[in-house]
Amino acid sequence: MMHRNTMSALILASAVTAALSAGPANAQSTRTWVSGNGSDGDPCSRFLPCKTFAGALSKTSINGEISCVDGGGYGPVTINKSVTIDCTGTYASILAGGAVGTTGVTVNIAPSADDPHRSVRVRGLSINGTGPVGTAGTRTGIDGIRVVQASSVLVEDVVIGEFTQQGVEVAASATVNLTLDNVLIRNTNVSGVTLATSGGQVVASFNNVRVDGTPLGVSAAGLTRANLRNVMLAHNGIGLRTSNTDNIVNVDNMKVSFSTAGVQSSAGSTIRIANSTITQNVTGLFPNGGSIVSMADNSLTGNTTDGSFTNTVPKL
Repeated sequence: MMHRNTMSALILASAVTAALSAGPANAQSTRTWVSGNGSDGDPCSRFLPCKTFAGALSKTSINGEISCVDGGGYGPVTINKSVTIDCTGTYASILAGGAVGTTGVTVNIAPSADDPHRSVRVRGLSINGTGPVGTAGTRTGIDGIRVVQASSVLVEDVVIGEFTQQGVEVAASATVNLTLDNVLIRNTNVSGVTLATSGGQVVASFNNVRVDGTPLGVSAAGLTRANLRNVMLAHNGIGLRTSNTDNIVNVDNMKVSFSTAGVQSSAGSTIRIANSTITQNVTGLFPNGGSIVSMADNSLTGNTTDGSFTNTVPKL
């Protein structure tokens, strides 16, 4: 009898230990993985990866990281918590054109005590809005990246193209800090980047950004404070435009070419430009009631109509 009781106790202890080790069924990890050969029914570990970003996000903890095993297409995703998606070196993609009206990455993080920073990082991706097979030449995806709610969004080493509206849109009613670093946006039907379309404020920082082939390259449509450095705007309707009063955009080392209007500033807004070239546009500068200020070392030449800076700040 004593032996039987001892064996029962050992079995019970082993079962309890195993249950505790397994943890809850819905436990989340600080790092998860996706693969073209994965399954969203898997735990999203390195050796049992998920199939989509949406599947991995549900199993990733706040401030966790989703990584890519290989160069698959991982589907559109709505991000509702602080997270990093990093697919550097894998040629991973999001194909958002499979269904009409799809956005590649939607960032919508409501204020929460559990997630006070509300910060998203997207790195090393191609985001494409081209229509599905059999609809060659069509664009069916809406936006590459759309920010509805967040405190900060950082986009690095990303290519965005073939969307019916914007490459990147901030449509927030509160302040968003947006950083674009080494980003190429091409062939969108409305704009490359649109800032603050829903009454919020955008504090933007761009470095090494190119926008090519859209009616409007960079649009400060709402209250915007922006610093743009190493920017190329080419083959657009308007390269850079402010269309809201009290906008301030500072530019260093920008080239604007092959556009209908290179730089346009609306009444009450200010664009300050340094170390930049504005050439081979129909109209180089179009103040339109706003201020376009030359800071230092700009070249405004070779446009059908060059236009002129509203004033010049001498180099000290």
